[in-house]
Amino acid sequence: MLKPGGNAVPWLKRIAASAFGKPVLAKAAKGLSWRPRRRWISALTAKVVAFNVLAVLVFFAGAYWIQTIRVNLVDERIKSLKAQAEIVAAALARYAARGEEDSDAATDVDEIKAVTVLNLLVGPTGMRARIFDREGRPIQDTRFILLRNQVKSKDLPPPGQIDLFDEIQSGLRSGLYSLRPGKELPPIVNDEPQQLGEKFEEVQQALQKAEPGAAERINAEGNLIVSVAVPIRRLQFVMGVLMLSTEAGDIDDALGDEWVQLVAGVLTGSTVVFVASILLLWHVTGPVRQLSQGAELVRSGGRALNAIPNFGRRNDEVGDLSMSLRAMTAALYARMDAIEQFAADVAHEIKNPLTSVASAIETLRRTDDEEKRVKLMGVVRDDVRRLNRLITDISDASRLDAELSRAKAQAIDLSGLINALAQMFDDPDVQGKPRIVLDVPADGLVVRGLEGPLAQVLRNVIENAMSFSPAGGEIRISAQAEHGHAVIWVEDQGAGIPEENLEVIFRRFYTSRPLSHGFGKNSGLGLSISRQIIEVHDGKISASNLRGEDGTIIGARFMIELPLAPAS
Repeated sequence: MLKPGGNAVPWLKRIAASAFGKPVLAKAAKGLSWRPRRRWISALTAKVVAFNVLAVLVFFAGAYWIQTIRVNLVDERIKSLKAQAEIVAAALARYAARGEEDSDAATDVDEIKAVTVLNLLVGPTGMRARIFDREGRPIQDTRFILLRNQVKSKDLPPPGQIDLFDEIQSGLRSGLYSLRPGKELPPIVNDEPQQLGEKFEEVQQALQKAEPGAAERINAEGNLIVSVAVPIRRLQFVMGVLMLSTEAGDIDDALGDEWVQLVAGVLTGSTVVFVASILLLWHVTGPVRQLSQGAELVRSGGRALNAIPNFGRRNDEVGDLSMSLRAMTAALYARMDAIEQFAADVAHEIKNPLTSVASAIETLRRTDDEEKRVKLMGVVRDDVRRLNRLITDISDASRLDAELSRAKAQAIDLSGLINALAQMFDDPDVQGKPRIVLDVPADGLVVRGLEGPLAQVLRNVIENAMSFSPAGGEIRISAQAEHGHAVIWVEDQGAGIPEENLEVIFRRFYTSRPLSHGFGKNSGLGLSISRQIIEVHDGKISASNLRGEDGTIIGARFMIELPLAPAS
């Protein structure tokens, strides 16, 4: 209960928060106590880096998988060696047989004639060829008969110096190639020039089964050696075995170059991803962090709109977010100002009748004049009535705000609504009451909205027109559809509205009524609430004066404009 002279501000602020700030303001205040966590690295930064690193890893894994498939390169090399070995073996059987070339009795390979065949067919290929007889004993080896194998040269650094670049390159190449799949191969234990054929599985297969054989080995330097052995046949007789093998390093160099190119591609891609990540973080996470800091400043009580950075010139989502936050902050400040102004207005409106009541009671206590006491009791009664009306309207405004935020819009027939309200107000049995004249179409005025609040707007406007119309006057209500909107006019025959007050009348607690209407019956919230309802429905309400032919004011006119519902 309010007492004269008491502090009404906390109570008024609660009412204002309910009417204009929604009851959730108190709950929201608790939720807004959250502060952004301080991290040594932004979570968004970590995600961007993680996704980019994952992309590089996926790329590397894919390249590695491709390398596992490229092991088939060795299989293709074996097939190629077998084909070449078959050609060389056929040539040896034809032109390197011991005895007459056309003699079917030739059963051995002539080591002298074999040199000519090997020089012609194996020399240009860069491969090593070895010939074994039927017992597996070595006959010839191109390592000792070809000029390219006689002398091997390599540029060495000066004494006491090391070619660091060459060492790094060789180490990198061997290290990368050691990662390649398919490395589990048997080593070459001994590679003596006169090594017997029984040391080679592929040679044994060619001698015993008369079928080609192949093998893969690793030499002491870790280089891959691929070799094939095919029987040297003359007719169906096996004269010996030709073993054809790659020289150390030729396959490794090819695969090593591929791995170097792979790593170079990965490093290049990683660099591009890193630079792109830095640019992305600078272009996105930096502004987002500034927006977060600005929002924190607003939350902590800063009343400056510039606390939220303006990135409106950016034609992207960050710019949209910046403008949305600034618009939200501006709306928040406007709502706070509205609440403060509402509290001040209510305090002012309540203070006047409370002061009057307090003064009347104090005077009543001191006077014995019965006539004055009756007048003072009338003042108290009128002020209490005014307070009751004011609090009732404030309560209605609070419920209205909640209703507007929760209710679901529906199709409303304005013609039917206007007719129903006209019948309610137009009572011909009451002597001197203004008469209502309608000019409303039967249909075609359908809007989407809330029927109760819209009916309240029309009721407020009609009541206002009736309070200012002279006895026996006329109130004209007309409506029609114009440019996709339903337009309603309510006209009276009263004294009109001062030109300077055509907007003021929509302010809260503003009222100016004739004495005959009675004291304390209006709080000045009716038109203010009406404008609030119409604006929620995306419409407009305004006031103007009706003028006669001589320019004099002959009444007031209120116009309500609402968008028509789209045709279904």
